[in-house]
Amino acid sequence: MNLKTLNKICFTICIVCIVVGIVLGLALIWGSHDDEVMWKGLGTVAVLFTGSTLTLAVSKAFIQKSGFKSHDDA
Repeated sequence: MNLKTLNKICFTICIVCIVVGIVLGLALIWGSHDDEVMWKGLGTVAVLFTGSTLTLAVSKAFIQKSGFKSHDDA
């Protein structure tokens, strides 16, 4: 897989996680606090966000270490 495509996918996942996390967080603040599904949803979003962020960091480190340049960078 092209590293640039991987970065775009992970960045999109991060943006979606931020939006969904904000919505779930506000729902937990203003809604009932005993809703287990909301807490599990917020935890799932946090795990997805963390995984995508770490993938982006590893990809960036790999690019810098190897000096990799895609055809689009020229």
